[in-house]
Amino acid sequence: MIRLMNVSCRALLVLVLGLAVCGEHALSQDETPTADDVAAEVTGSETESTKKAVQVADEVQVDPVNSDQRIESRLQEIMEATGWFDKPEVKVDRGVAFLSGTSDTKSHREWAESTAIKTSDVVAVVNRLKVAELPLWNFAPAIASLKQLGREATGVLPLVLVAIAVSIVSYFLARVGAGLTRWFTRSRIESSLLRQVAGNVVAVLIFIIGTYVALRVSGLTRLAVTVLGGTGLVGLALGFAFRDIAENYLASILLSLNHPFRVGDLIEVEGAKGFVRKVTTRGTVLNTLEGNQIQMPNSTVFKGKIINYTATPLSRQDFTVGIGFEDSIVEAQEIVMSVLKDHVGVVDDPAAIAIVESLGSATVNLRVYYWFDQTTHSPLKVSSSVIRLVKQKLTEAGISMPDEARELVFPRGVPVQMVDQLPTTPPALPQRSPSVTEPTTSVGEGDLGPEQGEVLRATEDDETVEGEANLIA
Repeated sequence: MIRLMNVSCRALLVLVLGLAVCGEHALSQDETPTADDVAAEVTGSETESTKKAVQVADEVQVDPVNSDQRIESRLQEIMEATGWFDKPEVKVDRGVAFLSGTSDTKSHREWAESTAIKTSDVVAVVNRLKVAELPLWNFAPAIASLKQLGREATGVLPLVLVAIAVSIVSYFLARVGAGLTRWFTRSRIESSLLRQVAGNVVAVLIFIIGTYVALRVSGLTRLAVTVLGGTGLVGLALGFAFRDIAENYLASILLSLNHPFRVGDLIEVEGAKGFVRKVTTRGTVLNTLEGNQIQMPNSTVFKGKIINYTATPLSRQDFTVGIGFEDSIVEAQEIVMSVLKDHVGVVDDPAAIAIVESLGSATVNLRVYYWFDQTTHSPLKVSSSVIRLVKQKLTEAGISMPDEARELVFPRGVPVQMVDQLPTTPPALPQRSPSVTEPTTSVGEGDLGPEQGEVLRATEDDETVEGEANLIA
C-alpha cells in the first residue's frame, strides 16, 4: 500500500513537471501581453495598439551604419520640408524613432510613420503625431477644389476652342453640302421634296462627322463613340415617339413621287371635296367650293380613296326629265338631242344619249347623259343651261311634263257655278304665249367657265397655308 502511494506521487510529480515545461515553452512562443492588452482583455475594449499592428523594420542590422543623430536630423529635415506638420520633432534612441508634433491630415500622419520606418537603421517608430482639428467653418477644401477646377478648365480651354471651331466649320460645310446636293439632283430628281430630303441627309452626315471630330479633339473620345452609337438609337426612339409625324412625312414623299393630283385639281378624299391648294410635309390643304379650307393628314390622303375630278379633261353629267304618257317619246328624244348637239358646252365625242329610264306614276322618265370639257366649263353652269333649254324646247313642241303628285290641295276652296244649260261649243283654251328663243347662256349662269380659278382666287389670302414649300406642282 505504501509502495503504491509512492508510485502515484512520483507519477503526479512527473505530470506537474511536464505541464510546467509545456507552459514555459508556450510562453516563449507567444508574445508577452502588455498592460494595455491585459486591460483591453479585462474591459472588453480595443486600444490603438490592438487595432493596428505595430510597424516593424524589414531588417534590423546588428551593427548600424547610421547613428541616431544622423537619422534624427534626416527625418527632421524631411518633415519640415513637406510643410504638412506644425512644430515637428524627431527623437531617435537606439534605432527607435519618436515622432511628435501636429499633422494637418490623418493621411500625412501615416505617411510620416511609413517614411520613418523605411529609413535605414530605424527599427521601430513611435508615432505621437496629432491630427489638427479642422475649424467648423473651413472653406479651404472648397477653395482648393475651385482652384483645381480652374486649373483644369484653363488646361482644357484650348481644346474646347478648337472643338467649337470645328463644330462651326462642320455646320457651314453641312449647309454647303446640302445646297450642292440639291443643285446636283435638280436635273435628276423631279420631286422637290426628294431633293430636299437628299440635301438634309447629306447635311446631317457631315454635321455628325464634324461633331465626332470636335469631341475627339476635345479629348471626349468616349463621348464621341457614344454619339455615333446613339445616333441610330435616338432615331429609332424618335421614330416610335413621333410615329404619326414620320408617317405623314413618308406619305408626303410618296405623294410627290406618285403625283395622284396637282395643285388646282378638284379631288374628293374620305368625303372631303375641294381644290388642291398645297401639299406640305404635314398635310394636304384643300379649298372647298364654298371657300372653306380643309387640312388632311398626308397619311389619310395616301391611304384613302382619291377621286380626282380633273384628272381627265372630259366629264359626264346627267339629268332626268319626265314627259306625259300621251306624248311621243321619240319626239321628246329628238328634241333633247337637238338641244345637246347645238349647245356650246357639250362635246360631240363621246356622243350624248337620251334613254327611257323608267315609267313613273304619272310620267315617262327620260335619262339624259352628255359629256363636257371641265377644263373650260363649269359642271354646275352647263347643267343649268342644258336643263333650261331642254325644258324650253319641250314646252314649245307641246310635250307636257306633268307633276308626279297624286293629291291636289286647294287652300282657298273650289268655286262651283251652276248653269241651266250647257254651252253648245266648248270653251276656248287659253292662248299660249308666243315662244321666245332662249339664249345658251343666261345672266344667272354667266359664261359657263369653271369655278377653279374663282375658288382659288377667293382663298389666295389664306395665311394659314403660307410659310411652307409646296411639294407638288
